[in-house]
Amino acid sequence: MKPVIWAIGLFLSTNASAQTWIQCIDSNRINPNYRCNDPTFDPVCGCDNVTYRNGCEMYNVGGVNYPSNTSNGVCSNDYFYSFFYPNPCTDRIQFNMQFSDQSSAPVTLQIFSVYGNLLFSRTFTNITSSPLPPIPIPLTDLKTGMYTLVVQAGGIYKISKFVKHTL
Repeated sequence: MKPVIWAIGLFLSTNASAQTWIQCIDSNRINPNYRCNDPTFDPVCGCDNVTYRNGCEMYNVGGVNYPSNTSNGVCSNDYFYSFFYPNPCTDRIQFNMQFSDQSSAPVTLQIFSVYGNLLFSRTFTNITSSPLPPIPIPLTDLKTGMYTLVVQAGGIYKISKFVKHTL
């Protein structure tokens, strides 16, 4: 009689603990088209080891339920996280970047035309593992069109596209 009661108790205790466990990602909430109207740059490393621009993007775009246990928000596997806005843009973009914990290196930001011509290049040495205010990048010399933005630091390249238009 005691083994049966012990087995029922084990079954009930495992079911109770399974109900309190929260999954990292809620697939019903993933929405890549969700638009967080807050351009705040406050990187968050999700429990899925992906760096998001802020908590709004982590929760609504990625469907991630909670952040990982990193101290500054950029996942260590990303080395750095960069973001620029607006896109499309008119006369400038605002550029943000942050390194993962205790990392820092010179950063090169380059803009290329669709033909691969280098149109803009700037090196930054003041970017660290702490958040900085956005850096304005002037685009008044660029014509209307699509461009490629390349951010390079420590031998790692991250590439994005943006559209410049005139009003």
